Amino acid sequence: MARIDSEALKYCQYLWAEYEYRHDLVWQRVFRFTTAVVLISIIPYVQQNIAKLLDTWILIAPVLATILAIFVLVVTRNELGPLGRIRTAYRRKQNNLLDDDLKHDLGKKSGFNRLVSIYLSVLVVLSLANGLIVYYVWLPKV
Repeated sequence: MARIDSEALKYCQYLWAEYEYRHDLVWQRVFRFTTAVVLISIIPYVQQNIAKLLDTWILIAPVLATILAIFVLVVTRNELGPLGRIRTAYRRKQNNLLDDDLKHDLGKKSGFNRLVSIYLSVLVVLSLANGLIVYYVWLPKV
């Protein structure tokens, strides 16, 4: 077994800690904001007495949910850039320490960034669709 450079190992551990922090941060944002968007979106349905009182002003809830979904998409996509660079640096440095049969394929892209972006884009579309449903379908019946 080859001797491992302690500086390279420390750097690898630092990159792993940074990667783990940023990865968890992205997941926390996704889960927290999904919950917030859903809770805000359902206000017109669960608070019918308030919806009747506010009439078309109840659309503030789905509009706010859509704005929040767009905000979290932008903020999270900004965080995915550094996360991807750290992941690449970690894998590159780790490849210097690993045996050939354990090395990462650096040409292969991680699907994580794409999946998170798709998920948050769908959240934006669904919250926008909810606003349209509230306005065109649900609100006239209240």
